[in-house]
Amino acid sequence: MRNAPIGMFDSGLGGLSVMHAVRDALPGEDILYYGDCLYAPYGDRNAEYIKERCLAIGRFLISKGAKAIVVSCNTATAEGVNTMRETFDIPIIGIEPAIKPAAAATQTGVVGVIATTRTITSERYLRLVREFAGTKVKVVSVPCPGLMECVESGEWDSFRTQKLIEKYLHPIRRAGADKLVLGCTHYPFLSSALKRELGSGTELIDPSAAVARELKHQLSKRGLLSDRTKGTEVFYISGDAEKHRAVIERLWGSEEALDLRSDPPAADSTLS
Repeated sequence: MRNAPIGMFDSGLGGLSVMHAVRDALPGEDILYYGDCLYAPYGDRNAEYIKERCLAIGRFLISKGAKAIVVSCNTATAEGVNTMRETFDIPIIGIEPAIKPAAAATQTGVVGVIATTRTITSERYLRLVREFAGTKVKVVSVPCPGLMECVESGEWDSFRTQKLIEKYLHPIRRAGADKLVLGCTHYPFLSSALKRELGSGTELIDPSAAVARELKHQLSKRGLLSDRTKGTEVFYISGDAEKHRAVIERLWGSEEALDLRSDPPAADSTLS
């Protein structure tokens, strides 16, 4: 099991931002990434739909030998990670908006959060805000429909993307936030545009490195860290993988040829 792969998944390609952090922290691990592009986005889906996709992809990754799974999607974590932990007997690591470090570090007493509608309205997210912000820190939570799709289509610097960023960051700037929590794994790929809009007085907070540290900890305490020095990556995409190759190559940034495969897990007909 030590040299079995790590499974990772997202509703689309945003989870590659977390995969970069995992690769930096664990260079010897083989990684299987699953981008559920055929069923994206999750952000405006109901909770039951998201849970079913999490279980389907979890079963797929375990069938490929995954020794642990990273849920590289805030929405999937909010709605599906508990169900996955109840169902599967391997480590399941989720990702959540970094409310705790942002609330602890703010100097203005105001933290902005951009995320999907489903993440921001989830009980898991609301509990994070209550627990770590309370009444001392104001949290300005802004749902951002359409922004994930800008990353998926490779429109990082388009006019459409810039207008959406201006719209969504306006209430956060107006409130005087000095920390911006990136509550969707797609958003780190828009960091340059976000920084341009916010200016130098606002820090972007991305939880990807914390997820990678937790994964390493969970593997280490179970004796599951790979003894290899260089790991491999395989990218599975639901739907037509080749349609997404150019964007994946840009997001992953490797000069080596990608092992990209179309292999969606069997889906319940009620979800199609």
